[in-house]
Amino acid sequence: MLRKPLLTFFCALLLAAVFCYGVARLFVLRYERGDVYPPYSSLRADPLGVKGIYDALDRLPGVDATRNFRPLPKLKPAAPVTLVYAGVTPHAMWESRELSVFDGLVLDGTRAVFTFMPFEGVPLPAEEKRAEDGERAKKEKAREEKKKPRGKKLGAKHREEAAKKTGDGKKPDDKKDEDEEEPDPNPAISFGEVAKRWGFGFDYLPPDKEKKYARNAVLADEKAKLEPELTWHTALCFKDLKPEWRVLYRCGEKPVVIERRFGRGSIVLAADSYFISNEAMRAERHPKLLAWLFDGPSALVFDEEHHGVRDDPGIASLARKYRLHGVVAGILLIALLFVWKNAVRFIPAYANDIGDGDVVVGKESAEGFVNLLRRTIKPSEILSICIAEWRKSGPHRAGAQAGVEELFAEDQARPAKHRNPVTTYQSIAQSLTHHRS
Repeated sequence: MLRKPLLTFFCALLLAAVFCYGVARLFVLRYERGDVYPPYSSLRADPLGVKGIYDALDRLPGVDATRNFRPLPKLKPAAPVTLVYAGVTPHAMWESRELSVFDGLVLDGTRAVFTFMPFEGVPLPAEEKRAEDGERAKKEKAREEKKKPRGKKLGAKHREEAAKKTGDGKKPDDKKDEDEEEPDPNPAISFGEVAKRWGFGFDYLPPDKEKKYARNAVLADEKAKLEPELTWHTALCFKDLKPEWRVLYRCGEKPVVIERRFGRGSIVLAADSYFISNEAMRAERHPKLLAWLFDGPSALVFDEEHHGVRDDPGIASLARKYRLHGVVAGILLIALLFVWKNAVRFIPAYANDIGDGDVVVGKESAEGFVNLLRRTIKPSEILSICIAEWRKSGPHRAGAQAGVEELFAEDQARPAKHRNPVTTYQSIAQSLTHHRS
């Protein structure tokens, strides 16, 4: 039968394991559903996600669908791809370097597909500016986190002192003060400015009190063999199109799905994202439109970085990359054994058979001294040792010493079996007392 401390330890360990399993299961269920991700993310499996179209495309023969969690300059595909940006806002920000890389990809044959976040109404100018400032702040914050300074910047005073120590002889005025703000080499550019470069602008449909924004987008290009009508769920549309743009669908008189050639590649813009959502895949699927939308290179890349879902390498990601699961499990096992070793004694405890009525009474120092003498001195030698110690104790009276010696000699003269040290000791004590008095 296990002892109580050991049983308690194993019960606590079992409860901790069950708790950890429950927490992990909750996280798994939450991430399987995907509602922790932004709307129109390919990781989201609820009606607002696009995981359905991603999984469907990935299962097609000859099609390779992947997700991108890194900034676009780090994508570096070996061949042209179909780059999908789902759920983009017209207030999004581009970095200058990111935009140049994007242009290079499209010129080389990449097909870029943009579907925008639905808008329920026409936003006010103040709301648009606030949203644009928020997107710019997010972009700048992310860039600053990537480029955190490793050392403290030196001002002019500190550089002057450093120059004196190194003896370079240069004056601080000859160098640019690093504390002054330098122009950003990679500034953020709004999607509105990018739209002007590409030859279009953003606009909003007039409000309809009866139908709100659940309207129908009608096919505008009869040559395109697509569905004649789509249910449209946004107020966003496009305007000021240059001749290079081809209008596929219109909502009223406003274009809502457009395409243009860009070098060897192409750019597709759809003002709504509903038709590629999981909800639309179940309730209102448009296969012809979807086939045309992804009619580009067979390598599809769904961008998640613009949703804020980024791949920040850490210890856990490196462990997964280099398959260090066994090492981590071994370390955890060693830590568990260490805790177990310090919490539980492996040597059985001494069984104490003393009853409640058996009481161990302590002893005084005199009793301990007597016990020590009994262990070290034989009974036959006790009297001779006492006499020897008495002789060393100092000069004694002649009569007293003669009496003690006589009694001791008489005791020693007897045979060993007839000697009585106790009686002789008492006689010597009486003799000493008589001589003292």
